Amino acid sequence: MMMTKLDELLKMWVSDCNIDRTEPGKALLDIPKLHSKYLNILSNHRLLSKEAEFKYQKMRKLKWEYYTGKLDDDDLKKYGWIPFPYTLKSDLTTYLEADEDMNRCAAQKAIHDEIVDVCTSIIKELNSRTYQLRDFIQWERFIQGV
Repeated sequence: MMMTKLDELLKMWVSDCNIDRTEPGKALLDIPKLHSKYLNILSNHRLLSKEAEFKYQKMRKLKWEYYTGKLDDDDLKKYGWIPFPYTLKSDLTTYLEADEDMNRCAAQKAIHDEIVDVCTSIIKELNSRTYQLRDFIQWERFIQGV
């Protein structure tokens, strides 16, 4: 599965959003190709976002077991963790929210979600491009007196 970074996506769109005013017909023909390109990226990152959500949920369970002292010695060794010395339930939320592993998982999901939002916006723009080009062509005809 191809993974696109947010900055790469934005650079691609800066290039792809340009319309050659001298060849509006070519721009019309490019719409399906661009739609396909950004739809593929959107689909991939929706799946990656779901995968990141699953990883986050799994990590949350694991960390909950760790912070509540319910993680067995084999798992502690597996992850290279030492037993957590505190067991106050009132502080559990604070530890979970500040946990680096969980925040890393949440950040991955946030990145994929942002890419999904950007692609959705790009596809909306591409959907209206047909009308924009039609209006541009009509304006050019009007200016030329056709």
